[in-house]
Amino acid sequence: MTLAPGTTLQGRYRVLTRLGEGGMGSVYQVEDLTHPGAVWAVKELLDDTSASPEDVAWAHRRFDAEIHLMRQLRHPRIPRFEIAFAENGHRYFVMEFIPGANLEDRLARTHAPLPERDVLRWMMDICDVLTYLHSQHPPIIVRDLKPGNVMVTPSGEARLIDFGIARTYKPGKIGNTENLGTMTYASPEHLGQTQTDARSDIYSLGATMYHLLTNTEPAPMETPVSGSLRKLQPSLSAATEAAVIRAMRLDPAARFQSAADMRDALARCLSALTPTPSIPRRRNQPVILPRGATAAVPAVSPAARSARPAIQRAPATRVTPPEDGTLCPRCGYLNRQGARFCARDGAPLTAAALAHVSRVAHDISASSIPSRSPTASRAGGPTSPGGTAELNHQRATDALTTGRYIQAIRQGEAALAKGRATYDVYMLLGQAYAKQGRAADAANAYAQAARLRPTSDALIAEGEARRTIHQPDVALLAFTRARQLDPRNPDISYQIGETCLELGRLAEAEGDLRDALSQRPRHAPTLVALGRLHAMRKQWDDALAMLKRATECDPPNATAYLELGRTLLGQKRPAEALRALEQSAALAPASAEIQIALGVGFSAVGRRDAARKAIRRALELDPANTEARHLLKQL
Repeated sequence: MTLAPGTTLQGRYRVLTRLGEGGMGSVYQVEDLTHPGAVWAVKELLDDTSASPEDVAWAHRRFDAEIHLMRQLRHPRIPRFEIAFAENGHRYFVMEFIPGANLEDRLARTHAPLPERDVLRWMMDICDVLTYLHSQHPPIIVRDLKPGNVMVTPSGEARLIDFGIARTYKPGKIGNTENLGTMTYASPEHLGQTQTDARSDIYSLGATMYHLLTNTEPAPMETPVSGSLRKLQPSLSAATEAAVIRAMRLDPAARFQSAADMRDALARCLSALTPTPSIPRRRNQPVILPRGATAAVPAVSPAARSARPAIQRAPATRVTPPEDGTLCPRCGYLNRQGARFCARDGAPLTAAALAHVSRVAHDISASSIPSRSPTASRAGGPTSPGGTAELNHQRATDALTTGRYIQAIRQGEAALAKGRATYDVYMLLGQAYAKQGRAADAANAYAQAARLRPTSDALIAEGEARRTIHQPDVALLAFTRARQLDPRNPDISYQIGETCLELGRLAEAEGDLRDALSQRPRHAPTLVALGRLHAMRKQWDDALAMLKRATECDPPNATAYLELGRTLLGQKRPAEALRALEQSAALAPASAEIQIALGVGFSAVGRRDAARKAIRRALELDPANTEARHLLKQL
């Protein structure tokens, strides 16, 4: 039976969410109540009441064996074992929680082969783990190596999880007592003719690479022929293909004979790839996605947005994407030159698609920062404040610092007109426009800044502005480019998750939001976004757990109480919903969106007069709100 969020084990571990379920057990993410902020993973042995006594005994033996194995393993890329216990007739063990996403989920999200460079690095990490396991006395054989058992953390490190069927190698034994494993990635030895050994894991690692590099599952027990991988992924290097084929030889003696040998081969493949140079500054307009995607989640009003806590951004990390790459017209990922399909989401990179995007980009950018006549600028006309461009820039900076935003805009635009079209001036203008509620101008200013100097700060700011003016597709492009520059920034993962929610791309949203939450477990906006996601799926218990946790982490967060109230309404708990909505309205009384929800809450408990009052208040705050007008007619 699935443990409900909020369940406490041993009086210490509170269940946050279920991470997954296998043949033997479920794994949950839990919070350690004795160490606030600490998060663990708990594995539960599932007892199948319909199973025979022999099968139950077998499952218990496997669970005991996994606990015994985990106790003795000490490697930075293997989850650390903490404690085992039994409670209410069920058995559990606690281990280190590994943040990130497994490679099976990554493939499902991208619908395309994963980048060769990334796969080589991840598999080199796994070779390190296998070298450690195979060097134990006796050697430990994983036997179920596959994409779903490899986690990639937000820092880009690959880690091996799930040792439920791992076993020790027994010299002199002909076959395995139990032949287990996923057949797609299993070596011929898994069939029981011979005993699985270290080279069996080498085969499984090669089969895993085949799947990751081609987005196609390998044929079971079959060595790929030369050219077959490159037919599926033409950009794949010949050296990497050869390494995969060697690892998947049916004869163990023809494979790499150790994980260390395979790691050395993969390192040579990686070093042979073209190095990734920095991206040059270009004069052309930034490529921007066409509008037209419909938002699946109502946009939060400016007043409600202001109730959210300020997001603390991680320092920008200078990481540069490939030179002369091709931007994906769907997600914004910068692919290698000549790529035919996006490595992130599989979108075709055809000339027609890219030309269409460029035309749309030009149309959007045409409404960018107001241009000044060079002649008028030189003449010191009325539209251009006096002084040099440098002086105008300094005046704009001083005005922005002191909150004189209109003056900052005038001086910044004057600096542009006099030729100081620099990154700093565009960033300053973007901030000033945003403070004046000119989100469209702010978005274009940030886009110009990112064109001159691609930084995560400029792209994040552009994405936030695009979301404000209801351009989630364009925002997603900006955030995706930002993540290429700063892959460890949790704010970017959060923003991508929020944007995917608006676009109705729930699976992608969940992956990015969980990545963000793993780095900031008490970040209320991320918890709220995950709560909304679960509510959209009608996973009410998970939604309530996330939203209640958000209100605990950030009690003044009006949006958290708003979404909690909406979720409780969806679960038909109107009295509780109304209390949450009243708390939200008290925290953000100037939000029309919250007043509308409050009116719905009052109506749900039969307080129609109070409902009408709340809806009228919403119309006072936002006279053009059609939803409020419709609700008022119904009341």
